[in-house]
Amino acid sequence: MYPKRCGACGGRVAPSTGALPFSVRGETVKVPGIEHGVCADCSEVYLALDAAEQLQTEAIRMSKAARGLLAPDEIREIRRSFAMSQVAFEELLGVGSKTVVRWEKGTVFQSTTADRLMRLLRAQPELAMVLASGELYARACASAERVRI
Repeated sequence: MYPKRCGACGGRVAPSTGALPFSVRGETVKVPGIEHGVCADCSEVYLALDAAEQLQTEAIRMSKAARGLLAPDEIREIRRSFAMSQVAFEELLGVGSKTVVRWEKGTVFQSTTADRLMRLLRAQPELAMVLASGELYARACASAERVRI
């Protein structure tokens, strides 16, 4: 909850659900519908902890949607369609530890490249076997060896 009086100027804090600005990757996203308090005198904004978390989550969701990136639930669905743990999916995609956790929580954006790879895996599930086998890397190493000769 938020205070009845503003800590900055002592003015009255009134409830609001007006759009709040939130910066995501250097871009300001205006998120409507998050309950917060606003000082009637100085416009200071007050958020409860759960409202602050909701603001961040919704701003990231809106920003990802504007970029056309997969949503956290879609990423989770793709991973689960392969019956993989988050760690196994990270290994398959070649991304760092806890990366899939962060994508699925919505706290971190996946790169456009990772997004495209996950879409390919969803459209062509057999590609997971190719990635998991290491076959692509064996071909690359063989090609590199031929070039050296």
